[in-house]
Amino acid sequence: MLTSGPQTRLVLLRSVIVRTTALLCLCLVPWGVDQVAAQSVEIIPHWKTGDRVELIVTRVREKSLDGRTTRSGKTHTRFSLEVLRTGPPGYLVGWTVGATTFEVPAPSESILRHVVGLMQGLQIQLEIDPRGAITGVQNWEALRKEMRKKLDALSDNAAASQREKADQALIENLRAQWDVMFSSKTQIEQVCMRDAQIYFRILGRTYTRGQHDAYQSELDNPLGGAPLPAHTDIVLKSFDDRSRHAVLHWKQSADREQTDRIMRSIVKGLAAQRGKQVPEERPGNTVSLENYAEVEVDVGTGWITKLTETKAVNLGTRAQTDTTFMVREVKTGRDAS
Repeated sequence: MLTSGPQTRLVLLRSVIVRTTALLCLCLVPWGVDQVAAQSVEIIPHWKTGDRVELIVTRVREKSLDGRTTRSGKTHTRFSLEVLRTGPPGYLVGWTVGATTFEVPAPSESILRHVVGLMQGLQIQLEIDPRGAITGVQNWEALRKEMRKKLDALSDNAAASQREKADQALIENLRAQWDVMFSSKTQIEQVCMRDAQIYFRILGRTYTRGQHDAYQSELDNPLGGAPLPAHTDIVLKSFDDRSRHAVLHWKQSADREQTDRIMRSIVKGLAAQRGKQVPEERPGNTVSLENYAEVEVDVGTGWITKLTETKAVNLGTRAQTDTTFMVREVKTGRDAS
């Protein structure tokens, strides 16, 4: 004869607890996986042939001495992006340079406007791998020929102007600089990929909210020569599940000790060439370089919708700050939105 004693009730209670726990685990495990997955975002291109993006790029430069602004300038440039080809090797993207307008200050010399517009209308064909890294410029030879034609035309215009000597001297100096900048495939890519590298920089990685992705990198040397060792840190600040837009913060700082050593070596070399002595080092003469950017990206497509980058260079009491704003302009018709 069976009785419902304390021991039997305890066994039943344990059985209920076990089954309840199992059910909770079945319900909670998928929910937990979704929550973890939602915190990590892979940002890579999802482009189709014919996709187009219009960008408005605003650049602001400020120079200061002893905390007082000594010079400032502001320009606006349009860029048109078009996916020309897609395939297993990646993408071929046309990056076309549009017109530049001046806000502060407006150049008074017409020759300067022509100089700034040398690359206007040129389409740079960027080779980009499946994860969004720029691997080269396909039409670099055509770009070099076109630039030489534009320089020749500019030189002819200067020779025909009333300010022949002044303008011709400027053109000759400009040609010497551009001959170096467009002397090889590597140099051409360095010039033509500069803006695109800023725009596509955060592609090709998986980011987790709150976790810093830190690595060693390099910064352009403001005095020329070899780049400076730097530290880069990227962090995913937010991700909107509905819009599929992510916001990332990107920071790059030059290694202070190595930068000081390299810059002192450059200054000593320049001083030796001019037969001058290098002044005694003072604490206020240290160099600091830092870049900071906030990037908003459409994770569904891989197109950057908004970017703000600030580059700050400080040398003792002198400072220069360059801020770049890139904003995607949505137009009617086929675009990447």
